[in-house]
Amino acid sequence: MTRNRVVAALPLILGIGAAILAPPAHASDAVTYEVVSERISTVGVEYVDQTGRKLLRSVPLPWRLDVTLDDAKGPTGPGAQLRADWRPTARPSLWVIVRIYSNGRLLCQSTLDVGNATCYGNTPHIS
Repeated sequence: MTRNRVVAALPLILGIGAAILAPPAHASDAVTYEVVSERISTVGVEYVDQTGRKLLRSVPLPWRLDVTLDDAKGPTGPGAQLRADWRPTARPSLWVIVRIYSNGRLLCQSTLDVGNATCYGNTPHIS
């Protein structure tokens, strides 16, 4: 009788051990990067995807890109990051808006006319 209980409990013991030793699962975040302006027609765009940092030059606006990241709010490096650069054509009141959405929710928005705007997933804000 005791042997049957040990054999019956063995899968439970092994299952608990496997759960404790398993690495943590990473949820994938659907991230949307967006850059828009009513008066600036092209910008340089820098963003992060699963393979690292990307730089695009002379990107026509509006611009939008969907990527998947392990953690949109993760630290600088693998987390969501977006930068628009239009310094050569920047003038007062020539606004550019950069946005990061994570799983359909606005995570960060920055609106500037100084030629450079950034958003980071680990420091969400709306301006």
